[in-house]
Amino acid sequence: MSQSAIERAADVLRDHPRVLVCVGSGLSVESGVPTFRGADGMFRDPEIATLTHVSTFDSDRERMMRWYQERRDKLHTIDPNPGHHSLVQLTQTGEYTIATQNVDHLLEAASDEAGFRPSIYHLHGSLLEVRCHDCGHTFEDLTLDLGELPTCERCGGPLRPGVVWFGESLPVDALHRSNRAARNADVCIVVGTSGLVHPAAALPDIARRHGATLIEINPNETALSDICHILIRDKAGTALPALLKEVRRS
Repeated sequence: MSQSAIERAADVLRDHPRVLVCVGSGLSVESGVPTFRGADGMFRDPEIATLTHVSTFDSDRERMMRWYQERRDKLHTIDPNPGHHSLVQLTQTGEYTIATQNVDHLLEAASDEAGFRPSIYHLHGSLLEVRCHDCGHTFEDLTLDLGELPTCERCGGPLRPGVVWFGESLPVDALHRSNRAARNADVCIVVGTSGLVHPAAALPDIARRHGATLIEINPNETALSDICHILIRDKAGTALPALLKEVRRS
C-alpha cells in the first residue's frame, strides 16, 4: 500500500467535504463474499450468468430460487470486515452518500454496530428483501425459504429476492439520489468495483465531470483507474482503516 496515496486522499477528505462512495463487491470479499466480475468472480461462471438474468425466472424458477436461497442463507454466517467498519466511521467525518452495488447489507450491519446509519442506496437491491414479481409488494424476511416457491399474500404472484437481475432496470429512487450525489460531490471514493456494470459504473465519471476528486481503492487496475486522481492499490479491509486513521490525525 502506498502511504503517500493514503496521505493525499486524507488531505482531500479532512475538510468535511461532500463525498460519494461507490461500492462494489471488493468491499465484501474479505468477509467471504465472492466478487462478481473479478478474477474469480461469480459472473465468470456461465451457469451463474444464467441464474442472474430475469428471463430465467420464467424458464427455470425453481433452480433460480434454490440458488438465491443458498445466498440468502449465507447472510447468517458472514460479518462486516474492517473495511465496512472503517467506511461507516469515515462517513462521520463529512457529508457522505454511499451508492452500493452489493446486496449483502454488511454496511448496514456495521452501521448498527456503530450506532450510526449513513445514507446508503442499494443500486442492485437487497438479498434481505423479498418482492412479489407481479405486484411489487416488498418486505424483509430472511426466514422465508424462496426455494419452496412461496407466493404473495396480496395477489398470489410468485415471490423472489429483492435484487436487480440482468435485464431489469435499477431502482429509480436509489439511482436518482446516487446521480444527484455524484453531481454534488467534492470527492468520489470508488471501492472494490470493476467499473464494468452500468449504469452504476457511470457515477464516478459523472462526479469527475462535475469537479470531484476521484479516489480509487482497489488492489487491481479497473476500467475506472484512468479517470481517478488518486490510486490506492490495496484491499479495502487494509486501505480503509489506514485512510480513516490518517483522516483523523490532527
